[in-house]
Amino acid sequence: MKTEELDKCLNILSCYHDPDEKKIEILAGMDTDFQQEFVEPFRRELGLNLLTKTTFQEKKDLITFYVDELDRVIIISENFKNIEPVDLITDELLAPIWYEDQYESDDEGISEVRAHYLFSLLFVVIQEYCNLYHIPFIEICDDRFFNLDVINLEPTTERAEILDFGKSIKEKYEFKLPGIRPVFASESRSEIFEILKDFFSVEDQIAFFALLDGSENAPKPLLFLDNGNRLADAFKQLYDCDFIRGCQKKELELWISQNFQFRYRDQVKIFNLEYLNEILSTTKDKCKKPILNVREDKATRKYIITKL
Repeated sequence: MKTEELDKCLNILSCYHDPDEKKIEILAGMDTDFQQEFVEPFRRELGLNLLTKTTFQEKKDLITFYVDELDRVIIISENFKNIEPVDLITDELLAPIWYEDQYESDDEGISEVRAHYLFSLLFVVIQEYCNLYHIPFIEICDDRFFNLDVINLEPTTERAEILDFGKSIKEKYEFKLPGIRPVFASESRSEIFEILKDFFSVEDQIAFFALLDGSENAPKPLLFLDNGNRLADAFKQLYDCDFIRGCQKKELELWISQNFQFRYRDQVKIFNLEYLNEILSTTKDKCKKPILNVREDKATRKYIITKL
């Protein structure tokens, strides 16, 4: 398998977090033709590599490798839609580009935006090949906890009836299960809040208590300041011991995905429904570092929540 063109792209994208004067000059320079210098060679190489794979699984594994390599070299915090001015229909670069409300006019600031733009163009190529070979691009990204908001999802045809060019699969569940939310046992809400509140910012703590108290969904997802499996495990224990009522586990999973995000390394990640289902529906303890423990008091036959 050849990776020269992939390596060339990885090398230039590494400038995003490891500034290099020559790389910055290439990215920031308006003379650089991304399509001819990077995207088309990348397209040809990936296409030839896919042709060498004889089975569907081998092709899927190759796409997974490319997604991992690109995600590894660059961490992007801005959404693709915040790049302007780019024609979102044709992906055409209309002028020197910048992020919405960006003030940096120096080459390094410009190079960061253009690196993001190039990154998204490479993912357009990957999506097109996934469409050609019927490889589940979004499923691969979900499994890798890849943030789909940082790229242009329009080329993908996967789950088109649900995604509608990038809309979340959550909408399918929302349509089927309108207005159903978990109910936290009134006698335990304050206790649950005290145990979990320090995993949220001061600003989010108010909205978090409101959620426990039965309010509507949060205006925006609350950021859980730790690994997502710790929060999911806490809700699993509370549900299994009847501290969370009034919903099925699938509905609880949807509620979590709608109202919370979590930190993973230096990135903010969404709660994928498949990921939540794997944790909440298992009979095994999948969390190595739980936040709380729910156990039965043998004397009173009641469950007790303890902070770990």
